[in-house]
Amino acid sequence: MSTLLVRTDYSDDSAGQAAVDAVTAVHDSADDESFGALMQVVEAPELDGLTPEDLALLPRAGYLSLLAVADARTMIDHTIVFVDLSEHNEQVGRTFRAVPREVEPITVNLALANMDFFDFADAADPDGVFRGFAAPEPEA
Repeated sequence: MSTLLVRTDYSDDSAGQAAVDAVTAVHDSADDESFGALMQVVEAPELDGLTPEDLALLPRAGYLSLLAVADARTMIDHTIVFVDLSEHNEQVGRTFRAVPREVEPITVNLALANMDFFDFADAADPDGVFRGFAAPEPEA
């Protein structure tokens, strides 16, 4: 199952393509075999300038519980915004960013219900970007 990647910045098409390429690239993983994030890119210029919060308020099919957003910042640093759309919790519209190499593990674990949105959002760095889970401290 693919995750929708909605582009909300159309200021630079080559930067937009570079961001999509970075997110869907196959990144080396020490834990599992990587195939690249399966993303369905939504190119809709009428969404230009909308924030993740704006997108969370738009009407949508009930089964859509996650949205990835490529905004103006994505065009610069390739971090993707994830938006929680799950109607089964009180955090609809909660967001966090992720570096490209973490996008595939996020989408896979959420699709398989191995983890919840908050597992990743709560593990984001103070700047709101999820860069992976910290290695566990060795036992003494």
